[in-house]
Amino acid sequence: MTFKDKLPVSYLLFTTRGRINRLTYWVAALFIWSTFYVLYNLLNAAFTPAATFIIYPLLFWALFATAAKRLHDTNKSAWWLACLLVPVAGPLWLVWLLGFRKGTIYPNRFGTVPGAAADYYKNDTGALIPHLKTEERLINDVTQLNPVLVAQIVVPQTVEELQQMVRTATRPLSVGGGRFSMGGQTASPQSIHIDMRALNKVLAFSAEQKTITVQAGARWCDIQHYIDPHGLSIKIMQTYANFTVGGALSVNCHGRYIGLGPLILSVRSLNVLLANGDIIQVSPTEKSEIFYACVGCYNAIAIIVNVTLDLEDNIAVKRQQVKMKGHAYKPYFFENVRENKDVIFHNGDIYPPFYKNIRAVSWVRTDEKPTEKTRLMPLAAAYPLERYFMGAFSKNHFGKWRREFIIDPLLYKFKKVHYRNYEAGYDVMELEPASRRQSTYVLQEYFVPVQKFDAFLALMSEIFIRHNVNVINVSIRHAKADSGSLLAWAREEVFAFVVYYKQNTDDAEKGRVAVWTRELIDAALSLDGAYYLPYQPHATSEQFHRAYPRAKELFTLKKELDPTGKFRNVIWDTYYK
Repeated sequence: MTFKDKLPVSYLLFTTRGRINRLTYWVAALFIWSTFYVLYNLLNAAFTPAATFIIYPLLFWALFATAAKRLHDTNKSAWWLACLLVPVAGPLWLVWLLGFRKGTIYPNRFGTVPGAAADYYKNDTGALIPHLKTEERLINDVTQLNPVLVAQIVVPQTVEELQQMVRTATRPLSVGGGRFSMGGQTASPQSIHIDMRALNKVLAFSAEQKTITVQAGARWCDIQHYIDPHGLSIKIMQTYANFTVGGALSVNCHGRYIGLGPLILSVRSLNVLLANGDIIQVSPTEKSEIFYACVGCYNAIAIIVNVTLDLEDNIAVKRQQVKMKGHAYKPYFFENVRENKDVIFHNGDIYPPFYKNIRAVSWVRTDEKPTEKTRLMPLAAAYPLERYFMGAFSKNHFGKWRREFIIDPLLYKFKKVHYRNYEAGYDVMELEPASRRQSTYVLQEYFVPVQKFDAFLALMSEIFIRHNVNVINVSIRHAKADSGSLLAWAREEVFAFVVYYKQNTDDAEKGRVAVWTRELIDAALSLDGAYYLPYQPHATSEQFHRAYPRAKELFTLKKELDPTGKFRNVIWDTYYK
């Protein structure tokens, strides 16, 4: 922990490093002068006027330190305080500069933008537990619900190192990237865990052909920073840019894109590392049986080493929204969104706790000037408002009522025009609770054919209400059919129901969650749908095979290409028999 984090007030008042914005400067100035006033009068009353002299050095230094940091925000050094020596004009100019001039919106020679983070939120590299063997570590996911004790963590720096690890491994191997999946998909007990995040290079890029080849450890945000100067954007990705490309491919992610669907639809080719240490190139037309057993198949038969992806133009998009009853959403979507080529992003938010109302939000192509000054999403160090409201919405029914009838109407009142990269650049840090020790936020997801939307909405709502599930939000997404992954979650055109909920971390609560989760899975299966595998493995083996009927083909291929079961994780420990 840095000095800034340990003693934030001391850092603010008594150091000259870094930057502060106008609001912080005014608050600090008010604090300094009011504190000086109180201390001055206390010392004067308790002792003598001479005793007050001891606080003057503190006053002047605090004023100097805060003024220096405020000047840094305008990209000026503290030497500009010498303007105080210029009669009349100097002090007036400094008052304007310190108190009223905006700071620069980009990092400068004095530091990052005040309140901004230097990078996207990352999970740790594995927890060291006292009394464990030397190299043993705990691998956990973002929910902190699924700790797995692994024998060792290795971080290959080159593809050759990775190959050697696979060839010489004497234990099962588990593979992880950002570790934002939520059910042990990146670890297996006593396995060697391979952390892929150091393999993050851009290998090839063509602005003309709109393609990019990257290593699997690269994150979406890394790609965005690389391609944004060329006016290009990622074709399909999640809403949040923290995730590694390899992890996104392994789960066959999707986003809010209209006319698209699973990530596999934007993949040109892969290089994958087999259990015998060989690297081969696969694509929909080259060794396709292996390609379709890699994308969306959780490292069952190979490790994804690099990928070539399609890109799109980074256009401006404008937000549109309308609130409606749940039964009106499907006809609205088919009439206004599904075939509308101008709609780039779309989702519908179902409001708990009654699940009767939906707010449909679309981002449409526009020639209007963006309302944000930056092309990419700026990163905040704390996201206090977002995290406060997330906590408030999860506390009780009143919090959920406030969101639907007060907060959201205010938020959606304002016009928003973003670049496509900006709108696909959110940081999962804004979802993080203050602590995950007693309770945690978790995701689940279900897919149903588009014509079964109303039926699943009714079944889902009844299950949530009966089990008193603390749902924060249910987001509706749309996806076209998968092109052939053996674990395709979209075997036809589907609506996705992305459930974000809060649960306690005790064993009794985990058991209760498992009960209603299996009920939701049955509800989706009864409508020829499926559930999503990156989350807690509550499904029975029967439910797994009903949701993913081609899993047997994957298992047959695994027996052929990985006969000793070298590639493992909790998913395959649970369902691969």
